[in-house]
Amino acid sequence: MVNQYLNISDIKSLVDKFVSKTLPEEEWSHFAHLTVGLWFVSNHGLEETSVLMPTYIAEYNESLGKENTDFSGYHETITQFWIWLLDCYWNEVQKEKSLLNAANGLANSPYGDPSNFLKFYSRELIFSIEARKGFVKPDLRDLDLQLIG
Repeated sequence: MVNQYLNISDIKSLVDKFVSKTLPEEEWSHFAHLTVGLWFVSNHGLEETSVLMPTYIAEYNESLGKENTDFSGYHETITQFWIWLLDCYWNEVQKEKSLLNAANGLANSPYGDPSNFLKFYSRELIFSIEARKGFVKPDLRDLDLQLIG
């Protein structure tokens, strides 16, 4: 079980710290990644989030003194995969759940599994320079939510 957000201002604070590059590295957990991505998808939609998040993540990495190279830092395919998955999750739950409840339920749902991308991508492809630098289509299965739920 991961920490739960008590109110929407907790989520907004996390997003603000991430965007302003003041979020401590130790707070940038998988759950935080998912929450920030879900906030962006719910507020900006899939297309805009697909453009905004890569820039924010790369800049955040640099603010921590980390380089975005062929072997570390920002990863385009993994980022776009998670944006797609978070958009699917949000579309599924938004009629029944507030953003707060959706964020709190996400990490413990099948959508929150940190290895979800490995259901669609071989390790060889997903960890390739090509996949890090640009979006590549899955090589194991088409993007299909039946594998998640």
